[in-house]
Amino acid sequence: MRLLLHPGHAKCGSTSIQRSLIANRQVLADHRVVVPDPQLRLPGEAGFDSQGETPREFFRRLMELGDIGPLEARLRAWRESPSWPDATFVISAENLINHLMGPIGERIHRALADYFDVVQVIYYIRRQDDYLLSAWQQWGFKEGKTFAEYSQEALRRANPHYLAVGQAFGKLYGADSVTIRPVLPEALRGGELLQDFFGRLVDDPSTLSFDQARSNLSLNPFLCEVLAGRKTLFRDIHDDSLKQRLIRTFGADSELFQREASFMDPALARHIMAHHREENLRLQKHFFPHVSFEKVFGGREQDGPGDDERLRISRERAGQLQKRVIWDLLERL
Repeated sequence: MRLLLHPGHAKCGSTSIQRSLIANRQVLADHRVVVPDPQLRLPGEAGFDSQGETPREFFRRLMELGDIGPLEARLRAWRESPSWPDATFVISAENLINHLMGPIGERIHRALADYFDVVQVIYYIRRQDDYLLSAWQQWGFKEGKTFAEYSQEALRRANPHYLAVGQAFGKLYGADSVTIRPVLPEALRGGELLQDFFGRLVDDPSTLSFDQARSNLSLNPFLCEVLAGRKTLFRDIHDDSLKQRLIRTFGADSELFQREASFMDPALARHIMAHHREENLRLQKHFFPHVSFEKVFGGREQDGPGDDERLRISRERAGQLQKRVIWDLLERL
């Protein structure tokens, strides 16, 4: 039995990978590649949900209860299944990096390592300034934090901790079983995330169906800065009801969901990357030496306006967006 384990990292293409796994479940099964359902049931088992999500919730419950009994029961059923003795199994769940250095995380991964003959871990990452901006747009602003505040807190907590995660997986599954790849064309098979991931499962990924539409939309960062002052709008950091209502009202092509190159303060971006430089040097040397360090973690292109001009443009853009939102709302009222 072989396992391809994709434990995230969150905000590094996981939604695109998981959406494609679900869309291609049957085709992959024809290739002897099994994508279990949310309860880790297999095709052909009673209750199997062919359209179900990947098993994030299953692992969340294990971590909350501190009991891996349900996981061991499912793995025994997999091993005893007469239908998939030579199959490759795929587990994709971002929360499998949670508690990785704690007892429950280690027990989960020890169980996976024990039950499979071969385990391949594929872990995708992105440069830390990009990651932190995306994570803040997903979760941080709902805590009432500006991006600058969220970034400084993340630096104090050494988040994201890519190297520590890679090393932990190496200890659990063996160093040769762990692959880390930046979400960057130069680092990926075929120059693209889904081609890289599914090329590890089938000989010809072009036989699969990929939806290349933008997934897991984030709110415009200028809007997030405004909303950070009203955290009472959100039940918790996972509350996406406002975003979903805005999508239904304005559509996914609205400026409310537009990426904004001028939002990131260049000085803050340099500070974030300088903070992680030593870790990134070790990460690149050990896990992807064939990719230029500067290409992955180096400075941004210097062409264009200087820092002061970028700040002026950023403030001007924020004002434009707020006016547009006000007029759009008034029209709908």
